[in-house]
Amino acid sequence: MRPLSAAQGFTLLEVLIAVSITAMIGVASTQLLSNVIDSKQASEIRSEQLVSLQRFNMVISRDLEQFINRSIRDEYGDTQASMLLDSGDFPIEFTRAGWRNSPVSRDPRAELQRVAYRLEPIDSEVCEPALQRLQSWGVTEPEHECLVRYFWPVLDRASDSVPQPQVVLEQIERLEIDLLVQRERKASNDQAAEISGRDWYSAWPALQSSGGEQERPLAIRWRLTLPALGDIERQWLLAWGADE
Repeated sequence: MRPLSAAQGFTLLEVLIAVSITAMIGVASTQLLSNVIDSKQASEIRSEQLVSLQRFNMVISRDLEQFINRSIRDEYGDTQASMLLDSGDFPIEFTRAGWRNSPVSRDPRAELQRVAYRLEPIDSEVCEPALQRLQSWGVTEPEHECLVRYFWPVLDRASDSVPQPQVVLEQIERLEIDLLVQRERKASNDQAAEISGRDWYSAWPALQSSGGEQERPLAIRWRLTLPALGDIERQWLLAWGADE
């Protein structure tokens, strides 16, 4: 009958090998989990940026598609054209329709609205909501500017009329706005006007116009550069009727 052998354990080398394998698995798992978390955060940030761009498209489209050729009086009593481009305090300012009243309002207001858009410094007070969103996206030192929509509570302003701001785009590098204008020669009697040409204008109303020709905007083009998404161009047709 064989004698029982003494109990055998792991050698120091085997223990070290087992600890090393366990540590390698732990490090790999941690890196994998970190990559998954980073990818999830990056996807969420990109999704929020796309939502912000969709909000910009919705707001701009809603305003421009309801543009109406109605001039106003400013706070000084001077008449201002229905659309101002690169003229005055704002790069663009115009009148739009479709500003609905509350169905339960006892003091209904005009359904026309005067709106304007302007770039503001990212560290300004009006851009505070944009700054907070950028910081939540991990942009600790934001640059460039934010795009702000302004609207007036009344159409023809008084001396104390103050526009209300609304941030529509958090960060923007460049903004260019142009009008496609059609020139038409005035026709006599019942003949239709003859189109003499079309050009893109960066300012409106035009400072000079050819004698005997009428100018009518057909479309508007916005070209902007975003840090995260690059160059974007949008165009809208304008329903330019007679001044109301």
